[in-house]
Amino acid sequence: MKVYLIKTIAIIGVLFLTSSTNVFGQVYKLRSTSLSSRHKINDAKWSSWSDAEEANVLITFDETNNRITIYSKVTQVYDIAEYEGKTTDEDGDDIFSYYCIDKDGVRCRVKWLKLNSQNGRMQMYVYYSDLNWLYNVYLLD
Repeated sequence: MKVYLIKTIAIIGVLFLTSSTNVFGQVYKLRSTSLSSRHKINDAKWSSWSDAEEANVLITFDETNNRITIYSKVTQVYDIAEYEGKTTDEDGDDIFSYYCIDKDGVRCRVKWLKLNSQNGRMQMYVYYSDLNWLYNVYLLD
């Protein structure tokens, strides 16, 4: 179990520490377990996050083509325009941010979180100006 955990942490580290311009990129596959969303109520207020719903969805992060794809009921495609870097919050959680353009040409931001404060659990956020959603995810071998 420890070897698997160490291998998983190493793979996650490689995923997040490589920039989207890596010449030797690869495709990482993840699976979601749940989905939550929230929407903008007005200029100053957002709704609360919805209760998490089961969502068994394949997600790919393609370094070579600078693309994130979520294979939900309606396939979501995000072309990475810019890797914005890694930050670490006050809990020690790592946040990797990507400025993206979706398949309709709308700007958004995709953030991957590695929750070090929660045993390395991973989340993926998609932020639009009026709607956000959150997938709890894990890395596939």
